[in-house]
Amino acid sequence: MAQSFNRLVGRAVDNARLGLDIANRTASWTQQQMVDAIRRGLDEISPAPQPAAGRSADPDDDVEPVEQQSDSLNGKLSQLLSRALDQNTRGSQAELYHHLLDQLVADEARILGGLSDGSSSPLVNVYSWRAQGKPVLENASLIGRMANVALPKMTPKYVTHLLALGLVQTGPEDSLLKTEYEVLMAETMVLDAIKAGSKGPLPAKTEKLSLSLSELGHALWAAAIVQEENL
Repeated sequence: MAQSFNRLVGRAVDNARLGLDIANRTASWTQQQMVDAIRRGLDEISPAPQPAAGRSADPDDDVEPVEQQSDSLNGKLSQLLSRALDQNTRGSQAELYHHLLDQLVADEARILGGLSDGSSSPLVNVYSWRAQGKPVLENASLIGRMANVALPKMTPKYVTHLLALGLVQTGPEDSLLKTEYEVLMAETMVLDAIKAGSKGPLPAKTEKLSLSLSELGHALWAAAIVQEENL
């Protein structure tokens, strides 16, 4: 009787183990199917990029070798040096003048024209009240209105750009322009800058200068005018 009972218990345990094994395999298979389904869905939404015909799938193969990059830069430099050998002084000047003019807007050309007669225009910088304060306003000048630029408020930016190109230059305050300085100091942008740079009884610092064409600016203007007259 006991042996029969033991055999029944043994069979029940074996059946239970078999059931657990089947359940585990089924769960694993189900999980794998779910993962595969998710992957297929992602591929449909955003398929993996395929290499173009004739190109390698390795992204490193599309990187231009350092030697080729160097050759390209060297090639450009060699062309410039070769052209320099073939150019005379006049040709080099013409290339420089064309390059400078290509960087100008119409209002900046008007400013050059306004100074082309050798005159100067008042210029003022406004700094914060602090001893080493940053400029609140730089290169404010009447030259914009004198040259009848389309955007007078952009005059400080125009002058800054022309200074960077070396076409204009600043000098000390011109005592002959006393009235013009008074008009400039009454400009709204200058008054606003002085107010912003002051603190209570401590006033903003103002620096009065003069603006005129540089030697390069005069040469560029003269060359352009002469060429126009010869046309």
